[in-house]
Amino acid sequence: MKTILSFTAMLVLAAAFVSAPLHAQPVELPELALQDPPPTQFPQEPQSGPQGRGGQMGMGNPQIRKQLEQIKIWQMTKEMNLPTEKAEKFFPLYNHYNQQMKTITDERRSTVRSLDSAVDNRAGEKEISSTIARVLKLDDDLAATHVKFIRALDGILSPIEVAKYMVFEQRFDREIRERIRMMMMERRMPPRGR
Repeated sequence: MKTILSFTAMLVLAAAFVSAPLHAQPVELPELALQDPPPTQFPQEPQSGPQGRGGQMGMGNPQIRKQLEQIKIWQMTKEMNLPTEKAEKFFPLYNHYNQQMKTITDERRSTVRSLDSAVDNRAGEKEISSTIARVLKLDDDLAATHVKFIRALDGILSPIEVAKYMVFEQRFDREIRERIRMMMMERRMPPRGR
């Protein structure tokens, strides 16, 4: 299987990813398409101090999000091999819908935290049911936004190019999740030789 990101970059990204899923800030195409690959040197995770939710190096860190999105777009550009005129139409559309999906996902995450709090605080069934309904509505909104994006590609990309994009997204997400899973397993294992 073709490796999408270098192993080193994946490990650093996976460390940042442990606290949140992939969603990043939009990045302008001209800035990325004409540059060399983005750097694989990332800020090191602090050895002590806040980590995970609300920590410095989690996906809430705009620098980590931007770097991950730059790597993703650079790899996407390479994998899809779009001609310049198509790329100039695709990436602004991608950035627009990506931002919408990020906004919905952030709201969903916040709503699920509220749901968790409501359960912990033994809120009434009516409040919990209402919050569940909100999460489901956000799930529907996210799916609808994704479908609108794919449909908006009609006339910009060929069906094969759309397929390449869809396959890339799935592979990229799967590789990130697998690296995170491997890192988490390694953290749980006792050090060798002791």
